[in-house]
Parts: sequence; structure tokens; C-alpha cells
Amino acid sequence: MSNIRYLTKSRFKLGWECPAKLHFANHRDRYHDTMVDDTFLKGLAEGGYQVGELARWMLCRDPRGDVVESLDHERALRETAGRLEPEFATVAEAAFRHDDLFIRADVVVKDGRVLKLYEVKSVSWEEGDSFWTQRGKRRPTAKWEPYLLDVAFQKHVISRARPDLDVQAYLVVLDKGKCATVDGLNRKFGVIRDGRRIAVHSAVSSREELGEDVLAYLRVDSDLEEIGELDFDLPDGGSGRLPALIEQLAKINRSDDPFRCAVGAKCRGCQFALPKDSRKADELRAAGIRSGLEECWRHAVGTAYDPGRPKVTELWNYRHADERIAEGRYFLEDLREGDLGEGACAPRQWLQVRKARDGDATPWIDGAGLAAQVRSWKFPLHFIDFETSRMALPGRRGDHPYTQVAFQFSHHTVASDGAIVHHGQWIEVRPGVFPSFEFVRALKRDLEGDDGTIFRYADHENTVLLDLYAQLEASAEPDRRELMDWIATVTRRFSGTGKSRIELAGGRCMVDMRKVLTQFHYDPATHGSNSLKAVLPAIIGSSAWLRGRYGQTLAGSGIHSLNCAPDWTWVRPDLGLDPYASLPPVFTGEAEAALSDYSRGLDEVDDGGAATIAYAKLQFFELPDTERAAIREALLRYCELDTLAMVMLFEYWREEVTRHGG
Repeated sequence: MSNIRYLTKSRFKLGWECPAKLHFANHRDRYHDTMVDDTFLKGLAEGGYQVGELARWMLCRDPRGDVVESLDHERALRETAGRLEPEFATVAEAAFRHDDLFIRADVVVKDGRVLKLYEVKSVSWEEGDSFWTQRGKRRPTAKWEPYLLDVAFQKHVISRARPDLDVQAYLVVLDKGKCATVDGLNRKFGVIRDGRRIAVHSAVSSREELGEDVLAYLRVDSDLEEIGELDFDLPDGGSGRLPALIEQLAKINRSDDPFRCAVGAKCRGCQFALPKDSRKADELRAAGIRSGLEECWRHAVGTAYDPGRPKVTELWNYRHADERIAEGRYFLEDLREGDLGEGACAPRQWLQVRKARDGDATPWIDGAGLAAQVRSWKFPLHFIDFETSRMALPGRRGDHPYTQVAFQFSHHTVASDGAIVHHGQWIEVRPGVFPSFEFVRALKRDLEGDDGTIFRYADHENTVLLDLYAQLEASAEPDRRELMDWIATVTRRFSGTGKSRIELAGGRCMVDMRKVLTQFHYDPATHGSNSLKAVLPAIIGSSAWLRGRYGQTLAGSGIHSLNCAPDWTWVRPDLGLDPYASLPPVFTGEAEAALSDYSRGLDEVDDGGAATIAYAKLQFFELPDTERAAIREALLRYCELDTLAMVMLFEYWREEVTRHGG
């Protein structure tokens, strides 16, 4: 194996995001990386491996044989060169090198002097989509810029490694305008992992078994020419074209010295941070593992840096953090009210700033406003949470790529006397079984027994039900109209466009607890996050009543559970204030650690990422029945806690309303 430190596709992407990350990634023995296994887990969740294999079947003459298997750089280069000697050739995982730049191309097709480069992405494309912004300075959109730069980097390397060839570049993506013409397309390719190697097992004997192609092949050479004319911010502080950016990133990648660059909003969610769990962070520090993120902040701020001081990047929904940092104002306490503007978010943002400036760690509650909300709710209260997946490849004939699949829900109720019941749950994770319509039927049965208020947390449940409404409308299900009518009663949707756009809310429309939270409740312990998984430990830390109630066993507290034994305790002193820490892992060993790290890195709108990964594993991996059963049971427990967490938040609000005299 070569000892040259190459700037590869993944390293180029990392350096483009932040040049400092290259040093941290090259020294993972010193720096913690929460995304160390992100490529695999993200690919599993998003269907990237299956899409890549489908593209091979569509592009390669021999999808199984036209693959450069070696992980050794030199061997891969020699094998690629040999495979490209004939006049016509198709090669997957083709290797190319120029100086210390090295890439593995998804698929290349050689026809004479023309080499077509195909970069496969598990991302959707619809007619009318554009790679470029439509207003202001013409730049690639945030969605497409990483993909176009990826292809541009590959073309840069191949054109210099093989100047004898005319390189044409294509992005291969999923066409949402196309439908599968066979059942079980997403089950044709299973994923196998063995150490560093990830293999896709194909249960296909001919291309015809795959039906009509659902991929789009977008030639992007003209787009790459435009990118070649753009100026990029360079690591050295100047600006320059793409070759200059590549050259500087390669130089940083070669060096063993840390590279320092400006901190900013880009640092939110940096993978080179220690875990938020203080016990795990202390264990890593004791082992000599450092936080790259903290080193960057220390270098930027200097002796005034204190990791406990809330940063401007923590301010909720604030889009001017980089401007404040450029002015030398790194912390919330440095902000003035005029920095926040006059938008709808400004009052809550200023509240967060004042709490930080005053060193006030106590929660804020709008007692009167929250009391009015609580009084408007009708018992019994219903708390629901869904787990879903958008599979890249369709599972049924007639489905489009990224069709919404709802495979699990949990449902808690609270009676007027405070009694808590885990009223219902539903899960369908058998491989190849389409669950969504049975999901709606089961949910309807669970909720139609009374007219009590239904709660969701954030928009996900509303979005899913509207997606399923559209699927039912296009289906031949005999009860589709009944199910659609019921969905309309519990959802909020929009009709019309422009000035004629109106909001339509069903008579029993779900209440969004996150919206209630952002209007009437703020706790500094959440660091500006409105994720339920950030709010839950905060309210438990603030409420002795919650700690006492949930610090008992289920038998002692009288709380009903469909998945946990009577001696189960949700809040344990040895595990801190987070009930999720009490749950056994979905997976075990190394896979669980990677999954846990990946899930922590997800944005709050994707808190269900771990369940999506588990569902993908159940669909595409060959697993023993015992492991399938264990994953299913873990999913049930996690989803139960998701709705119980909503119950805890309601109980906290009710307690606060009483305390405020509401």
C-alpha cells in the first residue's frame, strides 16, 4: 500500500468544507471524529450503495466483472490502465492519479479517445431543476455545488493523468419523473460489509430484470466550464480558480502541521468535536484524544476563549454569525439587540442572548401564554411519533424514487387525571413488505375512538401523512377515500399559489409541540436547539418533580409501557439526565458506536436518522432471525420513548402553568 498521502475525492470534499479538517482527518489517532463511519451509514440510509450498483448494471458490459477490486493504490492504477487499453471498455471503480491527487471513478466508459466519466449520486432530479441559482450572482445551488465540485475534481485529475483522452463528465442521479416497472427494485441489491470493504450483493441475472431505467444521466461539461470560471475563497486568504483551490488543499493535506482558518457558522455540527456527553468526553480526553473544533476556537479567540461561554453560532435561527465573528464578537454576550433585526425570531433570540449575558441558566416560561394553550387542549391527549424512510430505489411497481415509506408509530395518551398509557404502537419491518397503507389504517384505529387533542413534535408527522394522502389518491385501495378523509381531519396543508395560497387545517389538526415551545418556553441548557432530544434532558434537569416521577420504576410510578418491564427506570443518576442513555443500543459493538456517533451528527429535523438506518439494515442485510428480532425490539423501545418524551414535556408545561398560577 502506498505511503503517499493523496488528496482523494473524500479528502477534497472535506477540505472544501473546511481546510482545517484535513489535518484532523489525517490524525484520527489524536482527534475524535464523530463521522468516522459516516460514509457507510449515510450510504446505507440514503440507498447510495444500491443506486451505485444499479448504475453499474445500466452502464457496464459486465457489471460484476468490470470492477477494479483492489484497495491498493498502485495495483488499482495498473489494473485500470490495463482495462482501458482496448478501444472500448467499461470500468467501475477506475483509479487515476496525477501527482498526489488520486480518485476512484464510479464508472468510466471508453470509446476510442472519448472517456465518459459517470459520478453516481443517490439524489433526486426533477424536470425543471437547475444546478444554478436563479437570483443574484450566478453560483451553483447549495444542493448541487458539492456534486458538481466532486465531478470537477475528478475531471481535473483524469484530464491530467490521461491527456490522450477527451473526458466527458456526467452526473447520474435518480429521476423522480420515472417509475419502477418491476416490484422490489430496492431489494435487488443487498449490502455486505467486511472491514474496510463494502460489497453489494446483486440478486440479478440480467438487466431486463431491473425494468425501465429510473436513473437520469446528466452531462455536466458546460456546467464544469462555468465552475472553472468562478473564484473560490482559498485557504491562504486569497481567491482563485478551482486548480488553485485543489493545489492549496493538496499542500495542506501533505503537511503534518495544523492548518488554522476562520471559525464561523460552518463549525456548527463539526465532526471533530468531543461528544456532548461529559462522561464520554472525559474518557476520550483521558486517553489523549482531542477536539479539533475546540482547538480552532482557541486559536481564533485566544486567551479569552472559554468553552463554557455560549457562542454566536449557538443562537437559534441566526444567519449573521459570520458577520459578528468577523467583527471579533464570538460570544452571545457580545451581541446587541440591534444585531438581531426585527424579524419574528428576534424576541426569542434576544432572550437567549440576555440569558447568556447575565449568566442566567434558569428556564423562561411565558406563563399566561402557555396557560392559554394548555386550556385549549381536550383530554384525553394523544402523543404520536412516526419512523419513516424515503428509499432511493422504489419498492413497488409504479412508485417513483424516494417514495415515502412509513413503517412505525408510537402512541401515548394522557387522561385528565394525569394517567399515562402507552396506548398503541405499530411496526412493519419485514423485508419487501410495503407498510404505509396498513400504517394509516392502524393509526386511524388508534386515534378515532375520541376527539382528544393530538400532538406531534415538529412537521414530520404532518408531512408524512400528506405524502401518504397523495399515495392513497393514486392507489386502488378500496378504502382509500375513507383513509384520505381521515388524514384531512388531522393535518394542516396549503392550497393555491402566490397571493391566493391559503392554509387548510382539519377539524382535529395535530398540535405542533415544537411551535408551542418556541413561543412560550426557552431553557439555556438546550444551547439554542429545539430538538426534543435536547429539550428532554433540559426539562428533567429543571424539574425535581419529573426526576422524582421518572426516577421510579414503572411499577412504582404507575406508568404503562408496552415494551419495558415493571422494574424499568427511565431516569437513572448513573446515566445523567437523558432517558435515551438508559436504552440498550439498536446495534451492538463497533456498529452501535458508529451509529450513535452518526445520529448525534444529524440535524434536528432528522432525529429519526438512526431508525432509518436500522430499517435499511433490516431491508437489505442478510441477518439472523435473532438479530432482526433484537433490532425490532430496540426500535419499539426508542419510538416509545419518543412519545413518552412528549408526555414529559406536557407534564413539565402543566407543572409550570400551575406554578405561574395559570
